[in-house]
This record gives sequence, structure tokens and C-alpha cells, in this order.
Amino acid sequence: MLIVKDLEITIGARTLMSEVNFRVASGDKIGLVGRNGAGKTTLTKILAGDGQPSSGSVERIGEIGYLPQDPRTGDPEELARDRILNARGLGDLLRQLASTAEAMSTATGAEAEKTMTKYSKLEERFQAAGGYAAEAQGAAIASNLGIEERILSQPLKTLSGGQRRRVELARILFSSAETMLLDEPTNHLDADSVVWLRDFLRSYQGGLIVISHDIDLVENTVNRVFYLDANRQVI
Repeated sequence: MLIVKDLEITIGARTLMSEVNFRVASGDKIGLVGRNGAGKTTLTKILAGDGQPSSGSVERIGEIGYLPQDPRTGDPEELARDRILNARGLGDLLRQLASTAEAMSTATGAEAEKTMTKYSKLEERFQAAGGYAAEAQGAAIASNLGIEERILSQPLKTLSGGQRRRVELARILFSSAETMLLDEPTNHLDADSVVWLRDFLRSYQGGLIVISHDIDLVENTVNRVFYLDANRQVI
């Protein structure tokens, strides 16, 4: 949930918006529309905690999934698959399970017993996080966003901007965040992926704020529209 109180955003001498009050609860799906430069991206950054308003406050309750236009978070050495799965802590657990299983194959005596105990504890944590069903869900999301297997096996630092953005979008959709803030989520997606994303967002039960030039996506996913234009915001 987001609770916004008396928000004001200025850039230099220009006031983008003022006296803004609203909340985003589960089921609220909001489209931010307006001309370029009206403050849509700036507002979204502030809502995500990636920037500060000139005055007012933003209260964030629960997990927030934020897709900026140019994602740069995450360890550049992390594999794309792990980046997605680690939204629920699964990527690291899978790697630990694999390395522990390998160690079990050569361990003997007391060391073998210790390794088996470690593996059992890791498996319990993995199952508690959703297990192989969750892993399959993450793989399905990646596939529907056009992320190929070869991309999933690459570290983030080797990905193009478009590939990196699709990976971050997949991570957010997989995370089960209670509120999602998506800035132009259809960029770098093909037509089939856009249709799939539209259906996903339509069925999403949490709170959503989306900026998109894709009119069909907005019309079919949001139930409220905030219009921003040269300090004449309607929120």
C-alpha cells in the first residue's frame, strides 16, 4: 500500500505538482498519463523511494516492486535467472542445494552426515519459499516476456538494456509484491508478450501504478487514471 500526503515536487523553479493526496491499496490500478515532462516518471521514482519530494510524505506498507526506465540495481555478476528467482530467495538456495549435493557425492563418515543435514535444511527452506513449483512459475514468466534460456544463463553485466529491463520486469512480476510501480513496462516487448502482460496485470490482485504509451494496456488494466500536465494535475 502507498499513502501519499500533501506531496509537492519541484524541479528548479518549476513546480510539477503540489498538494497531492492519494492512496494505493490492493485492487487499485492507476494509470499515470500526461505529456512528456509532466512529472510521471519523477512521481513514480519518489513513490518507490528512489527520490525525495520537495515536501509532503509517502508511506510504503508491504513490498514494493519498482520498474524504472533504466534498471541498474543488482549484482552485475549475478545470472539473469538468479536475479529473477531471488525475488523470493530461490536462486541462491538452488545454487546452494546443487553445491551441497555435489559435496554429498564425495563426503564420507561424519562429513557425509553433516553434509546431508545441511542439504535437508536447505531443502526445507527451498520448499518453504515455494520450491520447484515457484521455480517453474518464474521460468514461465521469463518465457512469456521473451527471455530466452541463453539470456537466463548470462550475468547481468552482459545483457543489453532491453534484455536487462525484461529481466527486471520478470523479477517484479515473480516477486508477488503487494504494490507494483511500472514505468513503460511494454518497452522492448514483442506483441505476444504485451498481450500476456496485459492479462497478467488485469488479474493481479495488488496495487498498481503504470505509466505506458500503450493505450490498449492502460484501457484494459487500470480502474483509475491520474492526469498530469503542467501543474494541472488531476489526482
